[in-house]
Amino acid sequence: MPFWAIYHSESIFKDDTTRKPLAQAITKLHTEAIGLPAFYVVVVFIPLPRDGLYIGGEERERPFVRIVIDQIAAKLENDPEVYKGWTAQIDKMLEPHILAKGYDLEYHIDETEKMLWKLNGIYAPPFQSAEERKWREHNRIFYPEELQNSEGEKDTK
Repeated sequence: MPFWAIYHSESIFKDDTTRKPLAQAITKLHTEAIGLPAFYVVVVFIPLPRDGLYIGGEERERPFVRIVIDQIAAKLENDPEVYKGWTAQIDKMLEPHILAKGYDLEYHIDETEKMLWKLNGIYAPPFQSAEERKWREHNRIFYPEELQNSEGEKDTK
């Protein structure tokens, strides 16, 4: 799962006309660049009042966006070039929604151990496995009992 918590000045991202395009762009990034199922991508908008957001101990006039990204379903290779490539894709995706509008932006990415993540009480299948491809194709969880064929063997299609 990529989980995006988007903290923002309450003066921006007020409704679906600005929130939905960003959420869709985030989802597209993770489904097309990485190949994750769309339902893995969760985006939460958290508006903050002017007196609830301080940077350097001061309130800000200019809108500010602080994003916390939790990556669990797929981890990046521990390589500076891989990190630069991934953050460049994120920057490009965020640019029209945030930077082009004159908002200040900061984000960071945490990578959580996949065995500490469950969906509806079950572990997600291995990254890029046949089972995960099935989840992606149908955009939903398949429970273990659903993956059993008529002979009681695991479905690997």
